[in-house]
Amino acid sequence: MADFSYTPKFHHLDWVDNVDRVEAGGTNGFNIRFETIESDLHGVSTVVTQIGTELDQLGARVPTVPPSVTLSVAPTLQPVGTATPWALQTSGIAVAPQAGGPNGVVPLTLPDHVRLTSLRVRGHGSPPAGQNTAFFFSRISVSDGTLQNVTSFDTSTVPLNTAQSIPNSAVSLVDLANFRYVLAASSGVGTGDPVTLVSFQITYNN
Repeated sequence: MADFSYTPKFHHLDWVDNVDRVEAGGTNGFNIRFETIESDLHGVSTVVTQIGTELDQLGARVPTVPPSVTLSVAPTLQPVGTATPWALQTSGIAVAPQAGGPNGVVPLTLPDHVRLTSLRVRGHGSPPAGQNTAFFFSRISVSDGTLQNVTSFDTSTVPLNTAQSIPNSAVSLVDLANFRYVLAASSGVGTGDPVTLVSFQITYNN
């Protein structure tokens, strides 16, 4: 930051009654005194302007934090127990195999102390009639493994590519000191148009 300082030029010398003569000119007259005061005021004004310019430049250099951020997570779902795994592609896309209904989970890396507001599953395809693809967004206690539901839904109520709101509550505030976060997905068997998961999009407020 620039160094700002100002040294006043005016120093008042008291007049003495019945000794000093009040006059306009001279080294102690009204003219020189008021001219020096005026010069001081101009100098102060210049320094104040310089300070304001520097503060404006500092403000311009401070990055603006967006109020809302969307995090896209690849659905690299790990198999759960003996369940059929999702068929993962080299791009990280997960496809429901024709061999059976897949079930998998992906750990999430989230910023701490943000407020979760919605989850959107990007993808396409559809399970067989009467079967749905379900999603479970959970947090797990790091001390005892207790699972708490952040939000859960299936494609019968929230189709793919549609945002599911996360209500404002204690579980919507990310707390990495006490919880870790996972997203699980299960689906019906694959068909000619198998469910294909492209991305999990999590939106949060800073």
